[in-house]
Amino acid sequence: MRPYYDPIAYDARAQGVPGDVEFFLSLAQEAHAACQAVLELACGTGRVSIPIAQAGVRVVGLDQSAAMLGRAREKSAGLENARWVEGDMREFELPERFGLVFIPYRSFQHLLTVADQLSCLRCIHRHLVPGGRLALDIFNPDIVAIGQWLTVKKGGLQRRGDIYKVVSGREAVGWEARAYRTAAQEAETTFVDEELDDEGAVISRVYRNLKLRYLFRFEMEHLLARAGFEVEALYGDCFRAPFQDTSPEMVWVARRPAQPPTSS
Repeated sequence: MRPYYDPIAYDARAQGVPGDVEFFLSLAQEAHAACQAVLELACGTGRVSIPIAQAGVRVVGLDQSAAMLGRAREKSAGLENARWVEGDMREFELPERFGLVFIPYRSFQHLLTVADQLSCLRCIHRHLVPGGRLALDIFNPDIVAIGQWLTVKKGGLQRRGDIYKVVSGREAVGWEARAYRTAAQEAETTFVDEELDDEGAVISRVYRNLKLRYLFRFEMEHLLARAGFEVEALYGDCFRAPFQDTSPEMVWVARRPAQPPTSS
């Protein structure tokens, strides 16, 4: 079983959610207009941070994987306004304070306990300027799909997208299997990538594992409040559609209050 976040495999397969680069870029440009830098947590290979830096925004990317950061440095060579830091988003200390901290592509869901979630949010709060924003997206749990994977799909594999090219230049096909643990609100996905020869026969098979914690709307709202944030907006996707029952994502924008709360 290979790590899910292999840098080359990540760049080939992890395309984010529709519209996410443009969404986070627009928020970053608003911070930049106020002469504020921005911080991406779980930045990976720089899929989102590099376009933001290319737009002239000062950006810091933090990730716990040295390999992913190495790839980000390669891809951002020559961009003096992009800086990469190895660290844990649950607890980090940087000298700057930021106008925006953002966590794209459901990376907040790697935090599997409430203690870790709150530690991350409170650390973000400390690193924001007063009035600064936090933006993140998580998937909206699909109760029907969860029920299917707990019953009729349990133990099975499901085709994942179209045939694609891998690093070798050969074609490959992807599969996935999901296991849900509802008491812990955990979703564990096993990804299977099958590399094909010219005749379409499988010549190699790679397994990768990914575990996420899924959250519901008011649970996330409560976490933000406990960490001292005020919710500014909740969207159903990165195109700012209203959040509805069938929305694929929960895209949150929250603020550190400009003034500390007054005691009553």
